[in-house]
Amino acid sequence: MSEAATADATLDEKTEAIVEAARKTFLTRGFDSASMDQIALTAGVSKRTVYNRFRSKEELFGAAIAESCKDLLPVNVDDIEASLPPAALIRALGRQFLQGVLRPETLSLRRIATFEAGRNPAIGKTYLEHSAEWMVKRCAPILARLAARGAFKIDDPEKAIWQLGALLTEPLYTRVLLGEAPKDLETAIDQQIERGVIAFTKIYGAD
Repeated sequence: MSEAATADATLDEKTEAIVEAARKTFLTRGFDSASMDQIALTAGVSKRTVYNRFRSKEELFGAAIAESCKDLLPVNVDDIEASLPPAALIRALGRQFLQGVLRPETLSLRRIATFEAGRNPAIGKTYLEHSAEWMVKRCAPILARLAARGAFKIDDPEKAIWQLGALLTEPLYTRVLLGEAPKDLETAIDQQIERGVIAFTKIYGAD
């Protein structure tokens, strides 16, 4: 999205409608079969209005990914960080993140991006920038602050976030992504988070 569109997205009802229409269209038709015409029709705006805000279908796909990622972190991260001890903070944030990435919609967008990336690397890059890399940029400062308080020994917060993400999600995420969801998903999430926090603490714990 252009800088102007990004800045105004939360205030621009048409932009929000376009992104929501794009998300629905990508989920129902896939990336290749989705068209800007269909997205404009679903959003109730003209095709020119869509192109005034998004230069390409790839850019609009990125906006749809970014919108889906907003719920992966609570809006009151600062308050939660101030109120919880380090391990409990990681559990709380990790649980919301894992629940978010395991939503059917989020999984479907990941599958679309993975399929399309093989023939259109720009789609893979777009997905990466608006999902995992976005999370790393948002969460690495949290780990840096925890390390500064002496809770962990972390030299590279961004690398540590990538590792934490893997510990908090795998192997549960891959199993669900490939259609092997456990019958009791909530219990599986709790167990995955607990194992992940324990492993992360063993790697980066200050003691």
